[in-house]
Amino acid sequence: MDSQAILDSLEQVADRCEDPAPQVYARLFARYPETEALFVGDKRGAARGQMLRQATETLLDYLGPNIYAANFLKAELRNHDDIGVPGDIFPRFYQAMAEAFSDIMGEDWTPDMQTAWDALTLRVEQIVQGEPQTI
Repeated sequence: MDSQAILDSLEQVADRCEDPAPQVYARLFARYPETEALFVGDKRGAARGQMLRQATETLLDYLGPNIYAANFLKAELRNHDDIGVPGDIFPRFYQAMAEAFSDIMGEDWTPDMQTAWDALTLRVEQIVQGEPQTI
């Protein structure tokens, strides 16, 4: 996985968009409409913003020192399962991030970025399915 392509995309999105959470969740809800009901009490978007922040921090750990990312993802899978989020949707949050970021960046979204985010989504799927961790 091209970590630098992901880091570059994060930096460019931060430069262009103060809060990408609405775009990320619009993508998630469009692809998985049943997830929108899980946020019925999040009228101001605080929970959504917090989840995006945690997902980004976990991603940065995974791409860097990888101290806690895999274990955090597994724990969050269990937490989300307890509130009715099917396990197969959980890793797709990163896919929704990539799609929203691609929209935000427009023509500056590169094939390398897409490939890196696709690989990341696959890796998150493998982690939450309990496959052995590889770097």
